[in-house]
Amino acid sequence: MPLPVLHKVVFGAGANDFYYIKTSDAYEGLKAQTGIEKVADPTGTEEVIPVKELMRTGIVWRIGIRYKDSNGKRKSAKLLVVRGKLQGLFADEASGKLEDKDYKLAGTLKGKIEQISGIRSASFF
Repeated sequence: MPLPVLHKVVFGAGANDFYYIKTSDAYEGLKAQTGIEKVADPTGTEEVIPVKELMRTGIVWRIGIRYKDSNGKRKSAKLLVVRGKLQGLFADEASGKLEDKDYKLAGTLKGKIEQISGIRSASFF
């Protein structure tokens, strides 16, 4: 069973950081696009907020992605994205795109992201 990993939601310089716990590290190499990163050395003083609360307040949104695994089979997954990064994901500029990035889960390469399949805010208001 995977161990919980502390993640940080990053808004930018001078902004508040929010922390949550997730059982996998699906954001490895995607920090610039999602605004979420794994905390390498937790100090123990971070205030952990449940993901559903971060979604309910609109701080993070959930998107669906489609990727191809090593066998060429299309699969899907869900990722969390900071609200401020959503525009970059759907813009024409290449720097904010998720397409053609490697999708890794717990350090293991799962495949290349082909497309974003949808965007959802919280569904439990």
